[in-house]
Amino acid sequence: MSSPILIGLRRAAREFARACVDGVCPPECAACAVPADSLCRDCRRRLCLRPPPLCPRCGSPIFTVGSPCQQDHRSFWGLACCRAPFSYRGTAGELVRRGKFRADRVALAFLARAMSDRLAPWVLRSCRRAVVVSVPMHPRKRRRRGLDQAAVLAELSADRLGLRYQPRAMARLRETLPQGDVRVTSRAHNVRDAFCVRCPSRLQGRVVVLIDDVRTSGSTALECARVLRSAGVRRIALLTAAQA
Repeated sequence: MSSPILIGLRRAAREFARACVDGVCPPECAACAVPADSLCRDCRRRLCLRPPPLCPRCGSPIFTVGSPCQQDHRSFWGLACCRAPFSYRGTAGELVRRGKFRADRVALAFLARAMSDRLAPWVLRSCRRAVVVSVPMHPRKRRRRGLDQAAVLAELSADRLGLRYQPRAMARLRETLPQGDVRVTSRAHNVRDAFCVRCPSRLQGRVVVLIDDVRTSGSTALECARVLRSAGVRRIALLTAAQA
């Protein structure tokens, strides 16, 4: 894990570089690209935050802090906690789509900042030595899109959280259909046995933060969690930019 001094120096260097770029190219809205600082007023208005109180296990809204969650946690087997700063609609949906289909790193950087801020209390309270892993993309899809959005989110989030990112910890063995494809009759079956851990010894006994762009049914994350647990991972937290 990087030391706090090195993390601070990296952040200072990024801020300096950003200031230099902004001096030449005025900043744009991360969601619609109109001139604005971070997000324009309209996009900020349509940004659906997932405010507390939230269930500490699955991240679903609850009435008050400490009140029971109404979700069936058996569907989250293998995941210690799930976190997502935004609901998957409005501006957050547009940011996810820009990162996924347009390889928009500005949108991904905005999402990664919110993601790391949302998970930071859990990291500080539960595990400062966790490693970060992204849901892997098949190489053919990576070549078509030109960017693996989950990997970018994982790298940026890990840097902000001061955690180590393992970019090649997992691999996708086959190219699955998109989970929202009309041909998919079972999302769980679509991703069954689609992933593997490349070097189990590097993750055995560790706490892992699993990162993806969005969680809908959770089938992809649960399959990754199953594979990670089979490789000896001790505890898994799921962090996504948005949750349906």
